[in-house]
Amino acid sequence: MIYNAKVQEDRYFRRFAQRMVGAVGKPVPVDQQYSQFITERTSLLRDVPSQILSNGAVKFRQAYQRFFKKLGGRPKLKKKSGRQAVWLSRELCEFIPQTDDQTGNIVSYQLSLGTKRFPVGITP
Repeated sequence: MIYNAKVQEDRYFRRFAQRMVGAVGKPVPVDQQYSQFITERTSLLRDVPSQILSNGAVKFRQAYQRFFKKLGGRPKLKKKSGRQAVWLSRELCEFIPQTDDQTGNIVSYQLSLGTKRFPVGITP
């Protein structure tokens, strides 16, 4: 959702720069800010961990960097249907060691996903 909002914002700024005489030649902002998209209409974003929201903005920035290096086209809107994925970073994952009660040695690890405020769960 953040990625698509950044793409729409970019399109708006580029269209605005073409039509306004005073904005000709000024660079279009390519940043990683996403807080302006959390409004009353999109209040569901308040229930999403900030790491996931910032990852959407980072993916937009990386797509634009690829465009500047001539490795791809401008970032495009992503479809809401079909395969969807989320980019999990180190802040959202933690390996918890499981120890043997008798020997005290580490036997295996469990993967914990989420944050303290938004726990997702632990894989067995």
